[in-house]
Amino acid sequence: MRTIYKVVMAGTLASIAVTSQAAVRASATNGVNFSSAVTVFLPLTSSGGSTVSFNMSAAGRKVLTFSAECSVNAPAGNTVGWVDIDILVNGVVVSPTTGSADAFCAANGTLGFDGWETNSITVVIPVVAGANNVRIQARPNGGATGLWFGERALVVHD
Repeated sequence: MRTIYKVVMAGTLASIAVTSQAAVRASATNGVNFSSAVTVFLPLTSSGGSTVSFNMSAAGRKVLTFSAECSVNAPAGNTVGWVDIDILVNGVVVSPTTGSADAFCAANGTLGFDGWETNSITVVIPVVAGANNVRIQARPNGGATGLWFGERALVVHD
């Protein structure tokens, strides 16, 4: 009886281990600091490319996580300036990043870039069979005069 228990437990644990591993479909990192005063597509790849491309054998839904160190340039006293991002998959903005109301990082009232912080967002994305691509657009808002991104990482997985 004890042997049967061990076999059943081993099989259960093995199936949990296999099903809990998510396959990475695409990834990119860029550790080079980047700043802009206008809306821009962020450089995501180590070579500075702003598009991450990957192929899928079937249409479906995947998980995308984007993280980056972020800072906002704003006049002294401005605590309402922010930078928002739009995640575009195959040219379509993915909710909840649509529009400018989703702050990724914000000004803290100090003149210039200050208050660096690393933030992250995870979203479910639609993918198509065949070629897919991801871009991240960043935009200054609320009196912000610049955006700054360092240490960016993007991962698409099951």
